[in-house]
Amino acid sequence: MDEHFIINLRVADMRYPLRIKREDEEMYRRAADEIDYKLVQYKNYFTGDSHPLRNDDYMAMTAIQAVSEKVGHQLRAEEFESRIRQLTEELDHYLKDQVK
Repeated sequence: MDEHFIINLRVADMRYPLRIKREDEEMYRRAADEIDYKLVQYKNYFTGDSHPLRNDDYMAMTAIQAVSEKVGHQLRAEEFESRIRQLTEELDHYLKDQVK
């Protein structure tokens, strides 16, 4: 059985067929739902604004928000990994001192 299959995701009233791994289906469906939710939020927030925005503008804002959140998670993970390395080195030094 092929571990990949095609799903159709609907985002911003457009249908997007994607070939994905079966195990990733829920992740993709949730991502599409989250994108639609954020698009509606931006459209509601900027309703009546003096500078009319297009769907592309809302999609760009949604993409910027999603990617900035991802980058924030990556930065926090890097800080965490750095702190773990530092604590591991301190523990190694402590243990070496105890053996002497």
